[in-house]
Amino acid sequence: MQFEWDEAKRISTIAKHGVDFEDAKLIFDGRPVLHAPSDHEGEDRWIAVGDLNGLLVSVVFTHRSGRIRNITARRARKDEKRRYNDAFSGGNDPPQE
Repeated sequence: MQFEWDEAKRISTIAKHGVDFEDAKLIFDGRPVLHAPSDHEGEDRWIAVGDLNGLLVSVVFTHRSGRIRNITARRARKDEKRRYNDAFSGGNDPPQE
């Protein structure tokens, strides 16, 4: 799987959210990930919520020229955590933060 992003956006995302696109791409490595459409006019965007070293992160991305283009990455919001935990915990595991 190939990834791309705008380097200036990567740097601003690290400063604003503390999540690096370089690390965030790891949630696409086959681990459980919750995918959902993301509201945006003019371009199909998706949000992926997954575990990154014990932290639930949300990555907004699109597909361009056969690559995943990261748009932003941040800590998952409350509703995203709930949906992720509902989908993958099976009620047996403690919720992910």
